Amino acid sequence: MYRIIEEISLKAWPAFETINHYGWVMRFAGGYTKRANSVTVLDEIGLDIEEKIAYCQSKYQARKQNPIFRLLSFTNPEVLDEKLAARGYQLIEPSLVMGMRLSERSLNIVPAINQENLNDWLVAYQNLKALGQQPSTIQRMILTAIKSETLFVSYKQHDEIVACGIGILESGYLGIFDLVTSPMQRRRGYATAIIQGLLQWGINKGAYFSYIQVVQANIPARNLYEKLGYEPIYKYWYRVGSN
Repeated sequence: MYRIIEEISLKAWPAFETINHYGWVMRFAGGYTKRANSVTVLDEIGLDIEEKIAYCQSKYQARKQNPIFRLLSFTNPEVLDEKLAARGYQLIEPSLVMGMRLSERSLNIVPAINQENLNDWLVAYQNLKALGQQPSTIQRMILTAIKSETLFVSYKQHDEIVACGIGILESGYLGIFDLVTSPMQRRRGYATAIIQGLLQWGINKGAYFSYIQVVQANIPARNLYEKLGYEPIYKYWYRVGSN
């Protein structure tokens, strides 16, 4: 199951360019998000680790990007992790993938979430993140490139968007991404409403499993997901080098 979730989640957040070097999958998307601009090893790490590290480094350096490796706990990455650390790669954002089976789940009360088009959702996302910027062109390109069935949603209070998120459905697996609540409106159940609405949408579409990714240090988010029925499945973390 681990690899299936990984493959589906990578497809859910597409890169513009992918290079597969003996199972070491390099992804490039103009530097927007580490997930779309890092090396993921989906199988056991294997042999010739030093050669593969050097090869991957060269590809990112050729694109003037910092080389980033995304290590998955189920691939026994300890040796690779040690070699990257010895090269000066910094450990960044230890994270969890959490999951929940939906096959026999039904929601008694489903909050009224709002479907948004991509343009309106991007504006809402930027506002909720309080970035004070125009929507990122690269973010728009990534979201436009998603081939899986996708739902952009918001939750409103008094006609004001207070939370938003994305549901991405592929082969019965529902991923929830870019969940954000207004900093001034947290702890009021709005993120729960977004998740429950997306879960019901997924169930109606035939989803039987949902997954969500969270930084390990984000205890409030982890507690929320566990309360809704998600459980930790596996870990991942990044090692970030310099160009």
